[in-house]
Formats: sequence, structure tokens, C-alpha cells
Amino acid sequence: MVFFMLARSTWAWGPRAHRVATRVAMERLSPAARAGVRELLHEGDTLVNIASWADDQAHTEMPGTAGWHFVNVPITAAHYDPKYCGTDGACVVEKIKHFRKILADRTVPKAERTRALLFLVHFVEDVHNPMHVGDNHDRGGNQTQVQYYSDPTATNLHRVWDSQILEDASKDDRKWVDSIEPLLTPENIAAWSKGNVDSWADESLQEAKKAYQNPPGSPSAAPVTRGTRIGREYSEHALPVIRRRLAQAGVRLANELNAAFAEERPAAEKAQVKERKRPAVPVPVRVPVGRF
Repeated sequence: MVFFMLARSTWAWGPRAHRVATRVAMERLSPAARAGVRELLHEGDTLVNIASWADDQAHTEMPGTAGWHFVNVPITAAHYDPKYCGTDGACVVEKIKHFRKILADRTVPKAERTRALLFLVHFVEDVHNPMHVGDNHDRGGNQTQVQYYSDPTATNLHRVWDSQILEDASKDDRKWVDSIEPLLTPENIAAWSKGNVDSWADESLQEAKKAYQNPPGSPSAAPVTRGTRIGREYSEHALPVIRRRLAQAGVRLANELNAAFAEERPAAEKAQVKERKRPAVPVPVRVPVGRF
């Protein structure tokens, strides 16, 4: 059974963004992670073509999961706080924590770990979208109707960030990956590998604060509200942010999968390592009586 479908969704990064971030991650997987992924996916599936499963099929197979893709943190807040997730932990930040534990637990049935993999890939990418964290009383931009300069039809701020800016820049996944590659320096990778899921959400929150404003130097520096016409200046200002967030998502997703599928030493080897680390017990020296 192949999980991939072509259906579009309004809950997350568009399919292209998910594919691009996943391709970045795939190039950084350890051999153990590659083998672990192959073992859990169905024949014919790859990480790239299951990256949007949580949008395309999960809402049918698992009704009630739509709220797992985001967390509505007011843009007036300083940081993400679990209180914004509700009492049941049904938001993107807490679900990442939940599914990473399931994926890493070899005692969990394979079907559950497969599902955890599908959700984890998608949600690590979703939390890097500013509109999946920051909220201006408009469901992460979904209720802020705007006019996007290259599209004569009405749209909303969430969709602009999910897909429209990306599609305008390039409809070629490979070109997108190539444009991200220069960001993947050892220094950036080291910096992005620090922190935790909460700090990833904080980064998106800070970018969301800016997303609700026209960029400095644009014809209008007014906040982006219902009816705003988003022009080229806004798009060109947002594009480097999107490129960086996809790069960070790819690096961090690879880190998550490498950790989840880290090779375990055989029991015998573990025992040997433990034995080697055990402090040596000094052997008492028997001094012959009358030696001195």
C-alpha cells in the first residue's frame, strides 16, 4: 500500500515545501536511520512521498488530528508555552515530543512506529512554518483574507506562506534544494542542532510577528490585515525566511531520525563495554613477615 496522494491541504506547508525539507533531511541520514526508515515504510514509499501523508490521508484515517499541525501562540507572547497547547497536548509541539518517543521505542508494534514516523516527519516541518505557530486572532492567518500580487483571486495570509511564495519562486523541487544548500554550512548545522522543539516554535513565533507586518521600505509599512494587497516587496522579504526555515527543518528532521534509529549495541557488546568501564579493584599486596 502506497501512502502518497496528490490532494492539497490547507493545514500545513504545501506539498512542495514538505518535499524540499524532506530531501534536505534525507541527504543527512545515518546508515542506521536509512535502514530503519526502509523497514517501517511500505514497499514503494519513500520519506519524500509520505511527507504530506498527515495532510492527505491522516484526516480521513484519524479524524480529529487537524489540530495537531499547529499551535496558536498570540503574536503578543514572548515565547511558546504549553498552556497554548491545551490540556490534552494536541498541538504540533507536544505531538512532536509524543511521536519521537514512539518511533524510538523498539518495543512498540511496527504499525504504530510507522504511523509515528509519518507524523513526525510532517510535524517537524510544520512547526518551522511561522503561520503554524504565530496567531493574530485569525487561526494563524487563515482568516486574514489578502490579495497576493501574482494571483488575482482572494487568498489568505496562511496560504501565502504555505505555498504561494514558494510556487512563485520555483516549481522545481531540485532548484529549491540547490538554493538551500549554501545555507547548510557546518556552523549553521551546529547552531541549528542545539535547542529543542520549544525553541523551534519560538523561532517561528518571532518570524510570525514580522509576517503580520509589511517589510521596511515597502510602499506600505502598515500591518497586514484583512484586505491588504501583498506585493513583490513582501514576497522578496519573506523568501529568505522560508528558505532558511526549510533548511532548518531538514537538518533537524535528520537529527530526529538519526537519534530515533541510532544503532543499539548487542547485549554482549554492552556487557563488554560496561566491564571495561568498571573501575579496577586494587589487588592487596601481601608483605612477608620480617621482610624489613
